[in-house]
Amino acid sequence: MTFARWVFWLAAAFGFAAVYPLYHAPGSPTYYGMVATLIAWQTAFVAIGVNPRRYRWLMIPAVLEKALWMVTLFVLHSRGEIDRRSILWNGATHGLLGMLFLVAFVITPKVELPQ
Repeated sequence: MTFARWVFWLAAAFGFAAVYPLYHAPGSPTYYGMVATLIAWQTAFVAIGVNPRRYRWLMIPAVLEKALWMVTLFVLHSRGEIDRRSILWNGATHGLLGMLFLVAFVITPKVELPQ
């Protein structure tokens, strides 16, 4: 459980640091709504890190969030909207975190429910 705890706490810290500057950029209400959603996810990462066994199943949507971001990047790249460097940078961060989230899910023991 220590592995999951550290992975999700580090992901949250990285995420909060990355999201903060986004509030200072000009954008539409939709843009700021998406930024708020990112903050909600960082908060979910903190919750998972506090009690990985209890929130083990929340790790699956966390993996999905990272996987969908990587798919989005590849689609944007195929349209010529981002370069390879952006994919490599995001793959090194979000892709790696997604894999670590999956490992954390697999190695975190299941909660035994009372019968």
